[in-house]
Amino acid sequence: HFSLPLSIIQIVFLSGKSGMGAYALHRRMAGYQTEMLHHFQELLKIPSVRGEGIPGAPFGRKNREALDYVLRLSEQFGLTTVNLDGYLGYSEYGSGEEYVCSISHLDVVPPGEGWKHPPFGAWEENGVIYARGAGDNKPGSIAGLYALRCMKELGYEPKHKVRVIYGCAEETGMEDLEYYWKSQPLPIFGFTPDSDGYDIINAEKGRMEVCLKAYCTEKNPVVRIEGGLASNMVPTRVTAVFDRSCMTSEECCRMEMLRASQEIEWQEKDNQCVIEFRGVAAHAAMPETGHSAISEYARFACKVLGEHADQLTRFIDANIGFEWKAERLGIACEDKYMGPLTLSLGQIQGDGKTFCVIGDIRYPTSTNASAIQTKLGKISGEAGLELRVVSAIDGHCCTCEKEFDILRKVCLDKGRPEPRCRAISGGTYAKKFAGRLVAFGGCGDGVHAPDEFVEVQDFYDHMDIVAYALYRLSGGE
Repeated sequence: HFSLPLSIIQIVFLSGKSGMGAYALHRRMAGYQTEMLHHFQELLKIPSVRGEGIPGAPFGRKNREALDYVLRLSEQFGLTTVNLDGYLGYSEYGSGEEYVCSISHLDVVPPGEGWKHPPFGAWEENGVIYARGAGDNKPGSIAGLYALRCMKELGYEPKHKVRVIYGCAEETGMEDLEYYWKSQPLPIFGFTPDSDGYDIINAEKGRMEVCLKAYCTEKNPVVRIEGGLASNMVPTRVTAVFDRSCMTSEECCRMEMLRASQEIEWQEKDNQCVIEFRGVAAHAAMPETGHSAISEYARFACKVLGEHADQLTRFIDANIGFEWKAERLGIACEDKYMGPLTLSLGQIQGDGKTFCVIGDIRYPTSTNASAIQTKLGKISGEAGLELRVVSAIDGHCCTCEKEFDILRKVCLDKGRPEPRCRAISGGTYAKKFAGRLVAFGGCGDGVHAPDEFVEVQDFYDHMDIVAYALYRLSGGE
C-alpha cells in the first residue's frame, strides 16, 4: 500500500459526489501496483539515449522502441492513442476540444561510467531500483498512462479531456515539441512530473548552449582530445594525447613533475602520452555539485605548455577554470527568485588543428540570450576564438493561480506539506508551453549521475499523486 495512508475523514472527503471519486481512483491505482512496477522496469531496460535519426525514428531506434512500448500499452488499455511520426506520442481520455495534460520524456542521457549496477538492467535491491531514467523521467509516463486507464475503467467523465504526452527529445533540445506544435493546440493547463519533489516549479532559467572553437596554424603538442557525453552533463572523463616530439625539454620535464605529484592515468606509446583526466558527474543545472574533467585538463595543459597551449585551452584555464558563476567571463548575474547564472562545460574535442568545447549556460530572467552572446562574443573574440550559439531559449514564468490552488490541494489531500512556488535552473518542457505548464512532482535521485535510482515505495506514491493531480485538474471533485 501507499506509504501515506488516508484517514477516515480523508476517505469520506475524497470519495466525491459521483461514483468515481478520488478514493476510488486511489484504490484502483493501488490495485495495479505490481503491474505498474513491471511495466516501469521493462521501460527502464530500453536504452533510449538519442541515436542517429532514421525515417519514423527521428531520434534513433531505441528512442522509438521506448515510444512504441508505452503506445502499445495505451492501445491495450483502450485509450485514444496517437503517434506523431516517432517524434512523440500521447494517450487521451475524455471528449471535447480543450484538454489538460501531463508530459514526461522517454529519452535519457548517456549512462556514463562508475555504475555499481547495469544502467539499463532495472536492478532491484532492498526496495530500490537502479537504472538510467529511474528518476529522470520514465516514472511520469507510467503514472500518466495508468491514471488514464483507471479513469476509463471507473467510468469517470472529465470536464476537460485528459492527455498524457510522451516526449522523446527533452534532453537534446526539445525538437519533439517543435513538431507537436505544428498540429496540436495548447492545453488549458498541464504539468510535467519532472521535478525533485512536489513544489510548484512555475519559473525556469533560460538555457543557452554555445560552442567555442579555436584553429591552430602551428603544430600543437596536443594531437587529440575528447571528453564528455552530453552538453548538459558535467564530464567525468577527458582523454588527451600529448606528442613529446612537439614539446620542448622543459615542457617534458614539467609534465613528468606533474605526473609525479598528481594521480593521473597515463600511458606512453611511440613518443605519445595518453592521459586520462577525471571529474565528478553532475547535471549542468547544478554544476557546483560536480567537478569538471575539462577544467582539470586545461589546468594541466597550461601548467605544462604555457603559451604553447592552444588558444581554447588557455581561454578555459584563464577565464573559466572551476568557476561555475562565469564571473571572469563577465556574464555573471543573479536575481533573488531564480538565483545566479551558471556555466558548465559539457564536451570537448580536438585533433591538433581544431579544438572546440560545448558550454551550457543557465540564466535568470534579469538577462537574456542576446546580452550574453554579446558579452561572451567580445571576450572570446579578443582571445581569437570563434563563438557559435547552438541553441537558446529564455526563461519563463507561469502565473496560473487557479491551477496552482488545485495542485496545493492535491498535496494537502495526500498528507503532504503545502507546496510553494519556486524557480529552478533545470530546463523542462514547461519552457515550451507559453506559460501554461509547470513542473510538479517527481521521484528518484542521482539524476544524470551513476546509479540513478528510485525507491519502490516512492514510485508507488508518485503514481498515486500524478493520477490525483490529473483527476482534479480535469474537473474531478
